[in-house]
Amino acid sequence: MTEEMVSIVEFSSDIASAEAPELLPEGSYPAQLIASEVKVSNNTGNKYAALTFHINVNDFPADFPVENAPDGVKIIYRRVSLEDTPNGRYGLHKFCEAVGAPMSSRIDVAEWQGYEATVEVAHSEWNGEGRTEITSVASA
Repeated sequence: MTEEMVSIVEFSSDIASAEAPELLPEGSYPAQLIASEVKVSNNTGNKYAALTFHINVNDFPADFPVENAPDGVKIIYRRVSLEDTPNGRYGLHKFCEAVGAPMSSRIDVAEWQGYEATVEVAHSEWNGEGRTEITSVASA
C-alpha cells in the first residue's frame, strides 16, 4: 500500500519571516561528487555534465553557522562540456585528471559518483539573490 501525500505542509516557523541563510564563505573546500548526469543546454544545444558536489559540515569554517546547512552543502557544477570537439575533449581530460576518473574514448558520467576533489567556491547573484557556485575543480 502506498502512502498518499497530503496537501498541507507545516513548517517550524511562519515562512513570511524567512530570510536567506548565510552563504558558505568563498574559498577552497574538499568535496565529494555525489551525482552526475548528462544534460543539454537550452541556450546552445550542447551536451554538458551536471555534477553535484557535496561539502561536508566538518569542512565548514569554524565560524560558519552549521544550522544553515546541517547536512552539508550541495552545489551543482555545470562547466564540463561533453561535446566531441578539441576544446570539449581537453576540458573533459582536465576534469577527469582533477577527480582521478579514468579516461578513454567512451565515458560513463554515472561512474564519476564517489570521486573527490577540491572545489573553489565563490559567490554570484542570480535573480537578485546571492548564491554559492563552484568556479573550479582541482585534485583533492
